[in-house]
Amino acid sequence: MSFINIVMLPDFISVISDGQITTNELLTQSHFKKFESNPNGFVVGITGFELITNNIRKKFYYQPNLSFEDAELLLRNELEKYKNKQVIFGQNISFNAMIAGFPLAAPSLPRATSFHIENQTISEQNYEKSAVLSLVPDDINFNPNQIITDNLHKTNNISPIFQIQTLQRNALYKVADQSKTVNKVIFQEIIQAKTTDKNQ
Repeated sequence: MSFINIVMLPDFISVISDGQITTNELLTQSHFKKFESNPNGFVVGITGFELITNNIRKKFYYQPNLSFEDAELLLRNELEKYKNKQVIFGQNISFNAMIAGFPLAAPSLPRATSFHIENQTISEQNYEKSAVLSLVPDDINFNPNQIITDNLHKTNNISPIFQIQTLQRNALYKVADQSKTVNKVIFQEIIQAKTTDKNQ
């Protein structure tokens, strides 16, 4: 399993992932980005099964004009398609996904959904406006979200984006120190609502 964290606030969304792919307890890649962001104001992240992560990310990469609403539908369709896959006969795969973004309709407050796929079933959790979400490996014994939420408002005089990105990196480093499936290679981006020029 891997690590992805999303901090969603009314003005922006910050996403971070590590870069490690582990197959059968062997490191197979060290610089693998586990999310796909879009200039239309959303991000999609997937962990748990490299082939599925790659295939779903490509769907979003090759469709850069998707709206957030269309991206939500596409992700749900892809999860439905993969939920019945098996690693070997009789062994269902399990994986996780999340999407966070800014809807086109005003007011454009962000929303996010996290998905867990296991035993051919999709469960989901929805969030609006503000949230701290993580897809975490099984071999850690703490909640990395706590590192962010406990320290979010302790520092003044620095920008919220800088503070959140620093806290996310701290969380990733702590996860990487404890997990065999997470490394300290960082992929991190800021997502903001797409603005339209009203003068055009």
